[in-house]
Amino acid sequence: MMTTPPRVAIIGAGSYVFTLGLLYDLTTAFPVPGGTLVLMDLDAEMADVMARIARRMAAEAGTPVTVQATGDRAAALAGADFVTTSVAAQIRARWETDKAALRKYNIREITSECGGVGGLSYTLRQASLLLDIARDMERLCPDAWLLNVSNPLPRLVTAVTRHTGIRTLGFCNASWGSDHGYENVAGLLGRDPRDLNVVSGGLNHFAWLLSATDRWTGEDLRPAVDARLAVAPPPDAPVVMQYWRETGYYALTGDEHMGEFVPFEPALSREHTAHHGGDAERTARRQALREAAAGTRPWQSLMAGRAWERPAEVIHALTTGTRRRLDMVNLPNRGAIAGLPDDAVVETPAIVADGTVTPVPLTMPAPLVDLWTRVSAVHTLAAEAAATGDRAILAEAIERDPAIGDRPAAHAAIADLLVAHADLLPRFAK
Repeated sequence: MMTTPPRVAIIGAGSYVFTLGLLYDLTTAFPVPGGTLVLMDLDAEMADVMARIARRMAAEAGTPVTVQATGDRAAALAGADFVTTSVAAQIRARWETDKAALRKYNIREITSECGGVGGLSYTLRQASLLLDIARDMERLCPDAWLLNVSNPLPRLVTAVTRHTGIRTLGFCNASWGSDHGYENVAGLLGRDPRDLNVVSGGLNHFAWLLSATDRWTGEDLRPAVDARLAVAPPPDAPVVMQYWRETGYYALTGDEHMGEFVPFEPALSREHTAHHGGDAERTARRQALREAAAGTRPWQSLMAGRAWERPAEVIHALTTGTRRRLDMVNLPNRGAIAGLPDDAVVETPAIVADGTVTPVPLTMPAPLVDLWTRVSAVHTLAAEAAATGDRAILAEAIERDPAIGDRPAAHAAIADLLVAHADLLPRFAK
């Protein structure tokens, strides 16, 4: 429990998806009375817009909180207790550059965000950025927690935990299927998610349903889930269903996520877009946020489709000393999943208590552990290559990635992308 109100630095405060929900949580759902929120973004206008919306939320909730906006990362980090990151450099333009290189070498991938050649290229850029932020934290707020929602999430958490002294957690609730808990599982059963106890685990974007029980009776509901999948499989998840038939377990994150870590099969797979919102949608969203900041539009009208992640829940628990169970968080394994290295970043339930966040040990079926072992090894190699600029490690990541079929083409594409993104990859300058 903290003895003083927390200072929370929100890096990437202009985030298209994440910030509005985070501000609501910090001011209303999991408030930090007396705390300070410092919203930082290179887009100074949007940092100010989001700060004005946060002040409206706090005033309406009756939460005394100081809200500041800045374009200076060092100023935001100085003295912070918690740092949230939702950042990417030129995300859409750089993703298009990645996809152009893949087309040049006839490489097909589902999303090119967290796995495959595109995911590897994105890892190099994102890890460089997150490590720079973490190095700043070591100077300016060395005891702060880094709470990251940026992708490729497990690779970024790996890079920061291995190469800095900053305590880091990763937040992604894709396994919920909505912002109200495990509605994907509840939907299969025709039940209210509040009536279920669901456990998922594995790796981020590659997490699977491990158990489902009736909260009130304790009845095992996994057989009912499997029975429903057998007669009414989700029509938009042929890759998920293939692995369900092979392993007997159901991946909860959909084809566009779990499909990034397995071979692309043209008969089953299709390409998805990794980034959120087209030009027109983003323009309309910015205008709506300006109106909410000015008070001419209710901010509540913009909460539909809010991010599902809840780092504010952890901030509140650590600040107040409240014990809390999280359905999922990404953190070093520490024995939670037998068969994976202790420093592998896994996605598991966790307990927040006594100033720590501890993964809940899970019993895992052998077929899934085998899949996770192969994918986790690539996560670690990708993070190490990004952190060190070591081209030999980068090449090994390509050789060991189960999602990459044409390895000579992958090596050629990555060579092109190291040049195309050189301005964001100083560790590869040598």
